Amino acid sequence: MADPQSLTPEMADELQVESHAPYFRVWLALAVLTFVEYVYAMIVKDHFALLLLGLLSMALVKAGLVGWYFMHLKFEKKWVYLMIIPACVLAVFLTIMLCPDVALKPVAEDLLDEGETMNVPAPAIDHPGTFRIVA
Repeated sequence: MADPQSLTPEMADELQVESHAPYFRVWLALAVLTFVEYVYAMIVKDHFALLLLGLLSMALVKAGLVGWYFMHLKFEKKWVYLMIIPACVLAVFLTIMLCPDVALKPVAEDLLDEGETMNVPAPAIDHPGTFRIVA
């Protein structure tokens, strides 16, 4: 261990580390935010855009807390954050690129009227020892 008088300010900053992270307080904050999300969803359930905006913003705060404390990003150097930006851009890009697959999915059958059912014939199996259930 170096003598405390011979430490440069940079070395002293590196040695200043929290002895323990506030894991219980972060966990408690996450639990409270989860409860707030639940109550918020029950109150604003009829307004979809407001519901989505509120729940996404609270989820971003919770994700930030998890990353900051449990993934120890708080103690990383500043250049590590440069890796987060391309990952976020890629996530948005991939989500946008998958939207046509979901939105333009071909419809196999016409929509049925209310109360109308579709009858699908059971395959004919004429093997000995098999049973066919007819409803």
